[in-house]
Amino acid sequence: MSDLDLLNALKAYDYKKSKIKIIAESFGLTENELKKFYTTYFFREISQKINLENLSQISIAHIDSSFTNEDKKIFNFIKNDMKKIIEKSLYIAMTNGFSTNINHIESGVMTANAGDSAEFIFVARAILAGFNCSSVDVRSSRYDAIIDFDDVLLRVQIKGISTGNTISFKDRDRGGQGIDHYHERNIGKRITSKDCDIYVAVDKQVGICYIIPMHWADTLSDDDCKNVKLNQIEHYKENWDIVRQISKSSKTN
Repeated sequence: MSDLDLLNALKAYDYKKSKIKIIAESFGLTENELKKFYTTYFFREISQKINLENLSQISIAHIDSSFTNEDKKIFNFIKNDMKKIIEKSLYIAMTNGFSTNINHIESGVMTANAGDSAEFIFVARAILAGFNCSSVDVRSSRYDAIIDFDDVLLRVQIKGISTGNTISFKDRDRGGQGIDHYHERNIGKRITSKDCDIYVAVDKQVGICYIIPMHWADTLSDDDCKNVKLNQIEHYKENWDIVRQISKSSKTN
């Protein structure tokens, strides 16, 4: 079985995603791994056919055409800087985000490693933003990192998200063969302000951080906290000022 065999099989079905399961079964593969192969391959093929500099210039021209008078003068001030960052961002978009599991690590191990990667992404982003931030090495801890800001220690729990559009303020239930799924010890606990001061959802695909104060999460019902859509927390997207606000609030309480 070669890459060409897999590509020809999809071509025979006119590139319909609904046929991936049939193709996977015929080659002894899982549907998910075959879908990932196709997605990675086609992103690479398309990205090689696109001139990112030209594409960024088109974006800049579109933005430029939206402004008049004073706004256009303001835009001209940052135009060159914006063009550079758009070109970098387009590169990430054309490669389907950050590279994942290119060494084909076993799925269980990769899941654990991906969780660690979300933590490291946030810590690096926090340090880059100018905060004194460190990981917490004790895995039984209810928080993953500490931010030391303005003489206040803030506990941060970090979760990774990728292609989904929801987060949960509840731990996963323990699963597996021989585990009593109904026992209290195996049912995922709700994450509250007793566990951490800040909950961060890290988009592992592009590195975006949703920095959510736990006093907001505490207002959710037990049902609503299990399935929070990203558009509900848009205010907290890359909102690093939340760290300052919580630190200030902690000092006054």
